[in-house]
Amino acid sequence: MKLYLSALLALLTISCNAPVSERKEIKDTSLSAGKPTIKSKHVKNTGTLDPINSIRDIVEGINNSDLRTKHFEFKCDEKMVVDYFYVNDEIVKISVDYGTIGDSYAKEDYYYAKGKLVFNYEFVEGGPACEGCVTKNEFRSYIQNNKVIKYLKNKSAQKCRKCEFDLSSKQYKLLQTEKSEEIKWILCKMRNRV
Repeated sequence: MKLYLSALLALLTISCNAPVSERKEIKDTSLSAGKPTIKSKHVKNTGTLDPINSIRDIVEGINNSDLRTKHFEFKCDEKMVVDYFYVNDEIVKISVDYGTIGDSYAKEDYYYAKGKLVFNYEFVEGGPACEGCVTKNEFRSYIQNNKVIKYLKNKSAQKCRKCEFDLSSKQYKLLQTEKSEEIKWILCKMRNRV
């Protein structure tokens, strides 16, 4: 027993004396107080969180959580499906399935942490009905303080198409309502003005 305690004490002494730059910190990026916590192990040498990896952790945490869902269906040009996902009473994700219009299909997912948009995902598939003509594109916006800090088209970095999200953007307007008629107005009427 004495040997076990001596070894444990020696191990703790060594780990406590390691330089700060070598220590792995785990920062709490919880969605809100009293709710499931999402931890990030991605720390730069400066001791600060890497925002891209932190956003990935938040998105992964949301996608792997047991979420409560509210489902809405309505018709703009075609049938649309909107799902709100909650951790307790907080909206953490909104999925919009625009369906197929003409030759293209579109779907978008918006991810939130503490009421702020942190990630915007868009999937678009379309093209003429011929063999090999259909294209699939995925667009990912990593967002910090309502500004895009990284934008990917498929897997390559690009200049963002929409580089800032304010309270008048559909992502925030959808976050502010859970009423079917308002959701329909935001997605059907606003899209013609964007």
